[in-house]
Amino acid sequence: MLLLSRVAFCEDLYGPGGIRPEGVRQGELGSCYFHAVIAAQARSNPEILKKMIQSNPGGTFTVQFADGKTETAYPEDLRYARESGYDRSEGLWVAVLFRAYAQRVLRQALVEAIDQSDLFPLVKQYARDFVASNDPLLLAYDRAIRMQVDQYGNIDRTKLETQLKTQMKPIPVAEDLKNSLVGLLESGGFFDAVAGAIKQNGELFGAYRAVGQGGIAERVMITLAGNVRLVANESAEKTNAALEEAAKANLPLVACTAESRYYRQLAAGQKLPSDAQGWYVNLHCYTILGYDANAQRVRLRNPWAHCPDPDGVFDLPLATFLPAFRGIITTE
Repeated sequence: MLLLSRVAFCEDLYGPGGIRPEGVRQGELGSCYFHAVIAAQARSNPEILKKMIQSNPGGTFTVQFADGKTETAYPEDLRYARESGYDRSEGLWVAVLFRAYAQRVLRQALVEAIDQSDLFPLVKQYARDFVASNDPLLLAYDRAIRMQVDQYGNIDRTKLETQLKTQMKPIPVAEDLKNSLVGLLESGGFFDAVAGAIKQNGELFGAYRAVGQGGIAERVMITLAGNVRLVANESAEKTNAALEEAAKANLPLVACTAESRYYRQLAAGQKLPSDAQGWYVNLHCYTILGYDANAQRVRLRNPWAHCPDPDGVFDLPLATFLPAFRGIITTE
């Protein structure tokens, strides 16, 4: 079992190889959009990721994102991510970022849900400020959701309310305040807004596949790097130029198969070329490790750390990369 004392965290935070793309290993969830982007950042500038993570007394870690906002990852939640097999990376640094990002997404979802509710304006402002600044409440929602979310990201209102009451018991606030915060679920528009956000970001909370996966890798890139640039695979010339420019500038690079030509072929019941069987995964994101502009070959890595072996690393000619991927995700 993974020891979660502060000492063990300090020893195991970066693993034997430090922050590197090969240390990133996606677990049992379909979180390729997150792990591929993390690996891309680890290849491009590992020091940025290292500076994002601050170790705290008591075994917690504070993560500061590109916009300056922070989230704190707690031992219980890191244990959950590791023991559930949701992250199998070397060291704890990926799990720390994974949990901090999940909390950020949920906090934003709760604030937006409050705005969409039918609460009185003064109550809305109080509830919004409380959610924005209170970790115990956020964690109560997070843990309640993961206790009963199904593999498709669906949550049941009644079960969520029961779990939320259980998770809020230890929080040292007045009972009437706890009841009011649980009562948010009954506010018109609140539950539907939260449920929609959870379904779209299902993997962060223990579901298997998110809805609308195509846009999530871009959101992770913005959160980590502060901006994002998308280049569609519309022509060999355009993609070649974008890959060459990004590679020379040592920018993070990710490519996803959703909405690619191969994706549409499969949707139409057509077969893919036989040489795609060993590496192509539909609705999946990969890290681009490098690009040889002279040979026009792209080096990619599957965040599964296999398919293909070893470690999921393989090279593709640009002519094959173009139909297999929707385009590239990078930064300015």
